[in-house]
Amino acid sequence: MLEHFPTRIEAVDKVLPKGIPRNNLTILAGELGSGKSVLLEQLLYSALKAKEPCIFVNFEGPPIALEQDMASFGWEITPALKSGQLRFLDCFTFRVQNATAPAYSHLVKDPKDLRSVTSALFNMVDEMKMLGRGAVFVDSLTEMFTLVQEDRPLVYNVLDGVKEWRAKGPKERLVPFFCSHHTPLRAYAELDDLLFYVVDSIIDVRFNPGFAERGLLVKQFRVRKMKGAPHETYWVTFTIGEDGIVEVPLPIPVLKPPSSGSKKKK
Repeated sequence: MLEHFPTRIEAVDKVLPKGIPRNNLTILAGELGSGKSVLLEQLLYSALKAKEPCIFVNFEGPPIALEQDMASFGWEITPALKSGQLRFLDCFTFRVQNATAPAYSHLVKDPKDLRSVTSALFNMVDEMKMLGRGAVFVDSLTEMFTLVQEDRPLVYNVLDGVKEWRAKGPKERLVPFFCSHHTPLRAYAELDDLLFYVVDSIIDVRFNPGFAERGLLVKQFRVRKMKGAPHETYWVTFTIGEDGIVEVPLPIPVLKPPSSGSKKKK
């Protein structure tokens, strides 16, 4: 029987009672600021607490930024870094001249070369003996796209790269992948449908549009697609507190009653 990756996040477990199949590549898709990164980080921390080996592929910021972000929630990852349970595939620090990588990080000198990224990633997966255990976290696919945006054919090679990750990771080694992706971005709109077709699972994160029209930013997520696992598809309203993502009742805005002057005189 196929094993599942438990999220151990109460709000998520409510709609994914058996977790996420280990042979799935999952995308966390949504607007800027909607909570994708916190969800990705909380999934990572849940895996670390369960003693699972993890790899974080960072395109959007240096490793220290993730450490700082997670520390703000009390999610201490230093012990996992020291023990080798967590390692970084650093696709950001190439921008810094004379940069050196700490022992827990592999610095990719040219992330535009997606073959070298993939090769380094799966060398790391095998070194950490991630077969039917552990998980890979990628932040973000969108930033990976921007690295190759000047050469249009290479943008489509990114899609081939995602297919290769899915084949070698979740399908061959039963190591689930979790990738954040910013939507909607007009520059990559044509790729989104292809990307969403390729992956196994999609978790959408958004600001409720009805409340946004009233100036209220109400965060929500839903499971749009989840191969091989029972799941609910309704929108879950959540807030980000000191301990991460917490489900909250959908707020109802207080509307002012119409003024008496607005009534028509008979």
